[in-house]
Amino acid sequence: MIWTKKFLCVCIIVLSAFSSAQEQLMPEVDERVEIVSIVFRLAGAEEYSQDYNKKYAEDINAYFEPYKNAEVIKFVQENRNKHGLGYDAVMSMALHLSFKNKKFSFTKEKESTLEKRWEKVEVKKFVSLLNKFYKNSDFQKFFDNHSASYAKAVQAYGQSILKDFNQNWYPHFYGKAPNEEYRIILGYGNGGGNYGITLHPEHHKTIVYAVVGVSDFDSDGNAIFDKNEFQPLLIHEFNHSFVNYILEMKNYKSELKAPAEKIYSLVEKEMKSQAYGDWETMINESLVRAAVIRYMIDNHYPQSTIDEEIQMQRGRKFLWIKELTELLGKYEESRNRFPVLEDFYPEIIAFYKNLEPKLQGIIDNQPKVVSVSPDIMDKNDVDSKITEIIITFSKEMLGKGVSINLGESGKEHFPLKKFEGYLNNNTAIKIQTEMKPDTEYEFVLTGNKFISKDGYPLQRTSIKFKTK
Repeated sequence: MIWTKKFLCVCIIVLSAFSSAQEQLMPEVDERVEIVSIVFRLAGAEEYSQDYNKKYAEDINAYFEPYKNAEVIKFVQENRNKHGLGYDAVMSMALHLSFKNKKFSFTKEKESTLEKRWEKVEVKKFVSLLNKFYKNSDFQKFFDNHSASYAKAVQAYGQSILKDFNQNWYPHFYGKAPNEEYRIILGYGNGGGNYGITLHPEHHKTIVYAVVGVSDFDSDGNAIFDKNEFQPLLIHEFNHSFVNYILEMKNYKSELKAPAEKIYSLVEKEMKSQAYGDWETMINESLVRAAVIRYMIDNHYPQSTIDEEIQMQRGRKFLWIKELTELLGKYEESRNRFPVLEDFYPEIIAFYKNLEPKLQGIIDNQPKVVSVSPDIMDKNDVDSKITEIIITFSKEMLGKGVSINLGESGKEHFPLKKFEGYLNNNTAIKIQTEMKPDTEYEFVLTGNKFISKDGYPLQRTSIKFKTK
């Protein structure tokens, strides 16, 4: 390693490593990630300001109250909106820092992988101000004060997620051993976001980070990791290093560009809401998500879990995920012809060329929200005394689940109290509400659980309004 860092870790023995030379996976709580996420929290970044762990959030607010106007906080506030510094850009900066002798410095790379939103930011100034903040706030003291909590989170993740994580699947499926080093970082204070970050340090192999947001805690403040939620995230992030580079090979990008741009235009709103801002990202994300499902199939997950993962991805507008997963199954069955995934990529290109003319028809078949009663959508004078609403769909639904998310404003602006059930042959739902006067509200219905009887996920619908 060319840099050292302060971290709390518990070694978790996994079934096998990628190779005999590969380090065994171990989760870490990393001081770089914690300080950068806390700086962005103090600067008002919504995605780093969640309080899933109320005690930790309270500790941050209390400890750093004297430093809330520090220069680095003001620097972030000035540059955040101007350059879009949020979400993965924040973690990209954190993990491009080296930490040695209680001082941060920017890691030199063979080729830059720092998120491009930092290109017009004075990075040297940010690092300098971060060092000043670290020293003046005695950040190490704060970090050390929470070492026991961090260690419990690391242990919980290892026991729940890594115990049966099959690393050997990757070289078997992709037909090649990785050249990268893999790290799992628990983002204890990063608001629950999950990010895949790559680093190409000089004189060192590439490092692939899976940054896992910690968002579920018990009544005592101990981190909880649901295997069904967090293991697919881990599988997902490590797939990226085997997938993303292939698109840059040969003339694959030029062949895919025309059909993929048309596909992207049909799902652009939903892709951008997930921070997938171009067709290349959409293509790579699709393949990675299909590979996650192949992992589940190959490792004998329950069929119900596999079906749930497929439906969740379709609900996120990867409407072709089932068919792409089946295509990768044909790749697995034909390894004599296709020793590595790179060899199979022309088949994937052909898949997307055939998909493009069909996709509009698939979208047209998605159920939609046709009405909300009382009529509150996009209204600014909604009666706050309303105690229930009925939402009607364009199709009969399966009636087996509910998927309603918070809006961008968070839980303080979420008006729903209790789901009462499906109505009218599963063509509508009734929900209890609880609202205050003169307040903006939002909730989002997704296709993760809202599925039509003929198998299509609900078109994602945001319902916004304001009470009088």
